[in-house]
Amino acid sequence: MKVLRWAPLAGIVYVVLFVVGIILVAGGRPAADAPPSKVIPYYQHGSHRDRVHLGTFLILIGVFFLIWFVGALRELVRSYAGEGILATVTGIGGAVYAALTLAGVAVEEGIYTMSDDTYRHEVYPGVIHAANDVGYMLHSAGGVGVGAMIVAVSLAALRARALPAWVGWLSVLAGIVSIFAFAFIPWFVIAVWLVVASVLATRAFGRISAAAAPG
Repeated sequence: MKVLRWAPLAGIVYVVLFVVGIILVAGGRPAADAPPSKVIPYYQHGSHRDRVHLGTFLILIGVFFLIWFVGALRELVRSYAGEGILATVTGIGGAVYAALTLAGVAVEEGIYTMSDDTYRHEVYPGVIHAANDVGYMLHSAGGVGVGAMIVAVSLAALRARALPAWVGWLSVLAGIVSIFAFAFIPWFVIAVWLVVASVLATRAFGRISAAAAPG
């Protein structure tokens, strides 16, 4: 199917939806060290819970596209290095990242909006704070998976000489940095890599499709 040629662009869709979703979920909410007098009324407000619902929905849709992106990367790696360890790590690493992202946003969604059906919309600031930390760390733990995926894709591209050597090794470094996603800054590295990889993989799919077309 010709539409599958554009599957790598799903990585860009994921990044855009994730960023917009996070802005909706976290934008304007009280700081982590805010007093209960600010946390409680914020999460009791129905419109704030609606923002969380909408933001979470966008992230979930984004992960749907992420899965297609990972599948496209695995196919590309398989064309470069065969059905071996690099293709396997690409698929598993991407799946781990997607699963932990879903787990993180699910924890946050469930706890941030629980006042919708608690007695008199009661909010528990300590639990809200725990949701912040648990959601963040679940997503950050996914950096191990996406880091492994990035390294596997980079090594496959280097093996096939699909990229200049310096670009390939810079990509390997990006994968290693991604392991430390809990430090926050690596998330920018991951986002940039996903966008760039989406464009490059789409071009590669186009060349493969053209080569496979009957003359």
